Amino acid sequence: MSPTRPGRPPGPPSNGALDQLRYAYGFLTDPIAFVRGRFERYGDIYFVPSRTGADAGLYVLRHPDHIREVLVTRASSFTKQHSALRQIAQFLGDGLFNSDGEVWRRQRRMLQPAFAPARLAAYAAVMTEEAALLTAQWQDGQQLELGKAMMALTLRVVSRTLFGHDPTADIETVAIAMSAFQESLGVASEILPRWLPTPQRRRLRDGIAAMDRMMYGIIDRRREASVRDPAGEAERSRDLLHMLVTAVDDEGDHQGMTKQEVRDQLVTLFLAGHDTTSHMLTWTFALLAQHPEVEARLAAELSEVLTSDGSARAATHDDLPRLKYTEQVLAESMRLYPPAYSVARRASEDTEIGGYAVPRGAEVIMWIYMTQHDPRWFPEPEAFHPERFAAGAEAQLPRTAYLPFGAGPRVCIGKSFAMMEAKILLATIARKFASSARPDTSCR
Repeated sequence: MSPTRPGRPPGPPSNGALDQLRYAYGFLTDPIAFVRGRFERYGDIYFVPSRTGADAGLYVLRHPDHIREVLVTRASSFTKQHSALRQIAQFLGDGLFNSDGEVWRRQRRMLQPAFAPARLAAYAAVMTEEAALLTAQWQDGQQLELGKAMMALTLRVVSRTLFGHDPTADIETVAIAMSAFQESLGVASEILPRWLPTPQRRRLRDGIAAMDRMMYGIIDRRREASVRDPAGEAERSRDLLHMLVTAVDDEGDHQGMTKQEVRDQLVTLFLAGHDTTSHMLTWTFALLAQHPEVEARLAAELSEVLTSDGSARAATHDDLPRLKYTEQVLAESMRLYPPAYSVARRASEDTEIGGYAVPRGAEVIMWIYMTQHDPRWFPEPEAFHPERFAAGAEAQLPRTAYLPFGAGPRVCIGKSFAMMEAKILLATIARKFASSARPDTSCR
């Protein structure tokens, strides 16, 4: 191990009130250009002093080796208790995404069986059915708000597979709540005093209340069904909601989950299970519309794999191993537009990153977007080249240069679920319909 470097990494000299205003303006105007400019000026790791003048401060990373230190080799020295995650915690509660330590390990153990290979195969049938139902409703030449359509589709998939719930009546509630949540993640929400009742914060409060009513309603109905119809338990026991609800103990017994804990897991999985996947699909279709040569190669694979008796059919679980180029397209889409642009941690003990001493309490931001757009690892980083992820090519990348689902012990529990879902939905939709994007619109 190399000796610890003296001092801190280079970075802006101060972080006072005026610096905060400059930062807010630069970040809100163009966050990618602003952060890229700092990396170009200071290097792969830079330090931002604390607003209060405390020694801890903020370490900002983009190099795969530094990210690997935080997420993998020194993962036990970092927690999720980062100030940037306060708004997320307000919405998600203490679910799997936000929890730490033994609470997180207990939750992970309880949720893991829901993502076992045998369960995934059963979920695939629902994904196939929902994709086929959707494409049957579409007509050639029809104009669609694709983001909204993908949001509704992935919400139906995650609701039916993990919770055995028909979300038709809840789609608008979820859309409004998610919009308020995403709006709350801006820099301005952190700069303004927390006591200030801004319209944005009122929308978030209302969105949380609506999600709570929906989630607690799902929990209560499932618990009532277990009492009213015990004979139906075999059918209900196939989903994750059954595992959570039957573990509920309103007195907080450590062997089970409280009703609040079940709510937090449901909201977390709703967000991870449909919001990120819908954005992945929306970006992918937008990219295909702009790159007809990629779409043509994808269409050739889908024609070969998904044709029965001369007609197009929906993708199934059995087709997944043959959808190799489909997976490459999705991988490159997530490289360009990762589900999480950055990942945050806080040092729980004195440690180091890149040879620099990092004191307990220091915060860390890892810019996944910058890593995945770095020409050192990805030549022509702004180009859409799915061939980057052809067999054997990804193995040539530095470890943690590409990590759309995170890395280390906290790698996304639903990674296999999300990729299976995305492949089935993309393949089924793209097999029947070619993409086209209006030039005066943008993907959001």
